[in-house]
Amino acid sequence: MMPDRSDAAPEIVEPIDLPDRPFTARNLADYHQCPQRFLLSWFVPREELRKFVGGPLALQGAVRQALVDCYRLGGPSEVPPERLVALFGETWDGSVCSDSLEEERLYSLGAKLLREYHATIAAQPQEVLEVDPRLEVECGGHRFVAAADLILREPDGGVNALRWLSTRTPPSAAEIFDSTGWGLLFACLRERYPNEDVSVTMVSLRRGGGHRVRFSDDELEALLRRARRVADRIRVATQFPARPDSHCRLCVARGRCPALV
Repeated sequence: MMPDRSDAAPEIVEPIDLPDRPFTARNLADYHQCPQRFLLSWFVPREELRKFVGGPLALQGAVRQALVDCYRLGGPSEVPPERLVALFGETWDGSVCSDSLEEERLYSLGAKLLREYHATIAAQPQEVLEVDPRLEVECGGHRFVAAADLILREPDGGVNALRWLSTRTPPSAAEIFDSTGWGLLFACLRERYPNEDVSVTMVSLRRGGGHRVRFSDDELEALLRRARRVADRIRVATQFPARPDSHCRLCVARGRCPALV
């Protein structure tokens, strides 16, 4: 006998079977801002992302990659500043800038930031543990992943994960303490280096300084609880509605979004 499929019978809708890969802080932020953006961004090919980068993000990416390559070659103590700037030029893509003036301005800024960083760091002894590592932690049945630019053994014996930022307005210490992304990085670092005194540091290349942060157990648990709640909702979601707003202009999934068709 066929099962009852009358109009009164409730329809069972299964959650979408998303690819089995760990969540990033960006994934969680996308879902919070617009569930449709999150869903579509998981399936946007890498080559399509380029059109949404823009000059400032291109600068951040090229400066970061130059420093990563520099440390893979031995660090500022082994790599002269001219070579560091050349590494930047090899990665820099000015074609995503709004015009030639922005392209020239941002290239000059990137070279300046790298020279200043080199001048500050070259004479300082650094014990590098890892360069550009991918870190992962399991929490509440979910896997989360975070990236550090550099991991150092500090003179005080602690293990410190750095991220370099070229943004005009880097996060304050208070914003870092309230950031799920920085909390996940700290949790991942603690997982990688158990029984160590771990910390995370935001390095502002424009300001020549930054914030080194250690989360207490209570502070970290609050951020991880926030991440788990969002991940729980994603894994059981059956619908991913679009929430059109000003963020749509630079959304990496706008070409596929049904709300913008």
